[in-house]
Amino acid sequence: MGRTPEQFGAWIRGRRTGLGLSQSQLAQRAGVSVRGIREIEHGRIPSPDNPSVLRLKAVLGLDTEPEPRPEAEPGRAPRLRLDILGPLTLHVAGRRTQPGATKQSSLLALLALHPNTPVSLEEIVDILWEDHPPASSLNMIHTYVTRLRRLLAPAARPGEPSGGVLLRTRAGYLLDLAGGGHESDAARFTTLASLPEDANEAYAQAESALRLWRGAVLQDMPSRLREHPSAVTLTRLRLTVLQAYADSALARGTTDNAVHELRRTADLEPLHEGVHARLMLALAASGEQAAALSLYTALRDRLDDQLGVRPGPELTDAHLRVLRGDLPPPATARTTVSPAPAPSTPQVVPALLPYDAAYFTGRADHLARLDALLPAAGEGPAGGSGVCALTGAGGAGKTALAVHWAHRVRDRFPDGQLFVDLRGHSPEGPVRPVEALTRFLLALGVAAEAVPGTPETAADLYRTLAAKRRLLVVLDNAVDAEQVRPLLPGGPGCLVLVTSRDRLAGLAARDGARRIGVDVLSPAESRLLLHRTLGAERVDADPRAAAELAHACGHLPLALRIAAANLDHTPWRTLEEQAAELRDGDRLSALAVTGDATTAVRSAFDLSYHALDAPARRMFRLLALVPGPETGLDAAAVVAGVAPAEAAALLERLTAAHMLREHRAGRYRRHDLVALYAAERLRLEETAADRRAASEALYTWLLTATGHCARLLYPGQPPLPPTGTDGDGDGGRADAVPPPRIPDAAAAIRWLDDELPNLAAAVQQAAAERHPASWRLADALRGHSWTRKTAVDWAALGRAALDAARAADEPVAQAAMHNLLGATELHQSLPYAAIPHFEQTLALSEVGGWPEGTAVALTNLASVNWLVGRLTRGAEYLEKATEIDRRNGMPDGHPVVLLTLGITLRDLGRLTESLDRLRWAERAPRNLDSQHNRILTHANLGRTLYLLGEPARATHHLATALTMVRESGEQGSEAYVLRFQSSVHRDTGDLTTALDMATTATRLFDEDGEEYYRADARIALGSVLLALDRPDEAEVVYREALKLAEERGADELRARALLGLAAVTDPPDREQVCRALDIARGTEHLLVEAEALTALAGAELRHGEAATAAAHAREALAVHRGTGHRKAQAEALDILGRAVAATGEEDPAPYRQEAGEIFRALGIPVQRH
Repeated sequence: MGRTPEQFGAWIRGRRTGLGLSQSQLAQRAGVSVRGIREIEHGRIPSPDNPSVLRLKAVLGLDTEPEPRPEAEPGRAPRLRLDILGPLTLHVAGRRTQPGATKQSSLLALLALHPNTPVSLEEIVDILWEDHPPASSLNMIHTYVTRLRRLLAPAARPGEPSGGVLLRTRAGYLLDLAGGGHESDAARFTTLASLPEDANEAYAQAESALRLWRGAVLQDMPSRLREHPSAVTLTRLRLTVLQAYADSALARGTTDNAVHELRRTADLEPLHEGVHARLMLALAASGEQAAALSLYTALRDRLDDQLGVRPGPELTDAHLRVLRGDLPPPATARTTVSPAPAPSTPQVVPALLPYDAAYFTGRADHLARLDALLPAAGEGPAGGSGVCALTGAGGAGKTALAVHWAHRVRDRFPDGQLFVDLRGHSPEGPVRPVEALTRFLLALGVAAEAVPGTPETAADLYRTLAAKRRLLVVLDNAVDAEQVRPLLPGGPGCLVLVTSRDRLAGLAARDGARRIGVDVLSPAESRLLLHRTLGAERVDADPRAAAELAHACGHLPLALRIAAANLDHTPWRTLEEQAAELRDGDRLSALAVTGDATTAVRSAFDLSYHALDAPARRMFRLLALVPGPETGLDAAAVVAGVAPAEAAALLERLTAAHMLREHRAGRYRRHDLVALYAAERLRLEETAADRRAASEALYTWLLTATGHCARLLYPGQPPLPPTGTDGDGDGGRADAVPPPRIPDAAAAIRWLDDELPNLAAAVQQAAAERHPASWRLADALRGHSWTRKTAVDWAALGRAALDAARAADEPVAQAAMHNLLGATELHQSLPYAAIPHFEQTLALSEVGGWPEGTAVALTNLASVNWLVGRLTRGAEYLEKATEIDRRNGMPDGHPVVLLTLGITLRDLGRLTESLDRLRWAERAPRNLDSQHNRILTHANLGRTLYLLGEPARATHHLATALTMVRESGEQGSEAYVLRFQSSVHRDTGDLTTALDMATTATRLFDEDGEEYYRADARIALGSVLLALDRPDEAEVVYREALKLAEERGADELRARALLGLAAVTDPPDREQVCRALDIARGTEHLLVEAEALTALAGAELRHGEAATAAAHAREALAVHRGTGHRKAQAEALDILGRAVAATGEEDPAPYRQEAGEIFRALGIPVQRH
């Protein structure tokens, strides 16, 4: 053959991948085994005249071998060798060559990190100049490229483009090292790192891979290159290969070279426990037990000094095995998995820390212990974030300590600080992890519509965004470890500070959290706190009384601050008198004995409360009526029945007395014990009538504001009509405070996002009171539930309001709450669970005489039936809803109903009727339609017009929809539009744009979490990959789509996914096509059934069954002509023409001519066969 076995194997592999064939596909075509192909491609070939080799060459079109490429010739140097696994080295035509000055070398190094892949100009500028590029940066890059091309010119291959290996692309530059005598240690290492299953082969291949390393990646280059994600990926891959190699060496008893490789890497990774554990075992296995134990001691001390942590289980286990002389058993071979790219999210720097305490005192030891954690934040092990938990009794000052320290060190976390009150010990109940994740993702710059719909995917996105950032995360008032774990970011640059009354033993045991107990203040710290709050003169005048007061307060910081505030407000009162009142009540001693702060704090609150003037006391009491985690100025004014200016003054007095805390401007929070005390004072001092009047005023004000937001955002959403249990409320009291200024939809979204936790709490509180505000607020929020699916527990909210409506025997209110609960089930991809709720909405709306509710129920039932494939039933529901809407003054019907009907009719194959309904929806008055619905209407007009053969008008509507999406920032609809657009670009041959759109649509739908659309997007992506002749990738996404469709129970998607899988093989898989056709015939999706018939005809033709193919093509054509689907008609005509040509029974020309005319009219390249 004139070449070595390795050359021949590389030659075969290159030809196979160039044709887009997998090993199994090539094996099937050549009639050889997959194992045989694998052996040949690895350089273990039989005789050149072996029949298997000859068949392979024939199938691959390699009957005449080309000359071997220079890089594989023994004894001959490669034309170009570029090595980065250590210092950057360059060899051109066999001679060592200096790549030039720093910037020029950095450019070459950056391109070498991405061989055969374009690197954008933006990334080049960022790497070379960071944040301060000169105005001439692009000209300078061009100069560097010109110089590099001159350096690399001797390595050019005959006939190579003028740019040689350094090519200009649309976006930037590409270093072409593919074949032709060019080599790279990184490319060679990446190939070798994919270890084979055979243990002996894997051991030898891993050893070869590790010998390529001369040091750290680009160790002589600037830090931005050494720390580049591609460099980090190579380093991690090295660690994976090394650990697998070391495990194999230990199992084989051949540890000499393993010790050498492990020592080299341990020098570069001084804190990597996995590498050091294996080095200990390898040293012990080589007879150097003392060296192994010394290594353990050194690493243990280093971990403690630098990170403040103890050795983990892997290192501890290795230490014990060395002590026992017990070497580990053979380890399971590891596989290499490329990390998935992180979602592209704008870099936002959150700053969520609340205000620092003005008179923070003491805690020097605690602050020092917290400061010791800082190295872990900057140099922590790759395994995860540093976690510290401040634990102690309520009122001990955990939050104050955490916030104070966080402010002190926030400059050490330049990527931001996150803070959330988890309400672990609150009357409202703990914050669910998914709610906290939603807040964090929004703070990190994720658009609300892009926040994932499930807790798991939300946590994945949060950890991805935090992975490369230095963040400080403060989780305040946690209930237990389970609430905390989903909120741990996992990135080595992050530090998490948790406060809790719980000991969080599980967090320490499982997650390695450092726990710091926060007890009461020392006597000296208590005295210092009184000094700072009351003044040194007053405290030093009677130090014994000050000590007694501190003792009476149990040295509890919260109690001390409240007592000091009381004294500050009553300057005539002595410290002795204050201490005597607390002491004589004998209420604080219980705290010192039991650690239960409730009773002692209540007595301190009594003193602080009675020191307030009457208006401030009344405000304090009435604030207990405001539900939720915080109170706004307007809400406080409403419950107190005072003007906002007066409310602001009262809140200022309460803040000064430490009965409130201004969490952020105009937003107030209370310690949970203070909130309980306020509720107790409310019950004792306010009459039932006064409490009821204040609550009525608050509910009226909240309903007014929320209703206004709903009208701005969802103008076509019918509000609930008045019901028999609706009271007049305290309109005058609510009217005293004007509603918040909400001029437009953007302001409405901001107000709802700010108030949503409080509104949810208001629904729960009103439901407990059996108040109509529960169902009215819940109904006003139902539109927001579609875009904030995980922000609050919508199911709990809806159930509570439904219980209240049932207790009031209000059928219309019950109907509205069933509607909300049905939507909640849809949020969780449970359409069958939603159906009973929408059926209840329908029945109760009819009982209550609410026609708008009846129409809404019919529309939602139609949507659910569309999702589960019951199209005819869905269309019937929609026709009934349209009749109701017409009777209610909408001549054409409601735009939401018309849109849903248009989609349903299209899938039934009634394209002309679909277009009519969509046009009616487009013409609907703006006061009935929302921006979201208008986007979907234009998108579906584009889709239907394209099917009907009107590409220009279709493109116009799709472009309009995409423009509206990007103007409104409604990313949830972007994927919906892009999947349609990708199909148009695929058909017209613009495959690059089609791939980009289909990939983006898939990513966005994955973030939303709805399985139906996730599967649909993958089917669109698979079709583009097939058009690009990338069948292996297409098969992967089609199988993912099939799995999602099966889990979802979406039969038409199952059929379409099977059709895609059938098309990835050549000839197409008839069995898969037949399965798809059987499934499609069991649904009402006529377009999918006809698509399957066309695919079956094409498969039969490829299998040589022309007569059967012609019959099925005629059947498909008849259906396509009936629906009006023009592209599908052309495809069926094309197959029919080829089939009758093969049978010779009929002239194929008319079929071919008509097919060509349709293809040309649609702008689709005419297919040649």
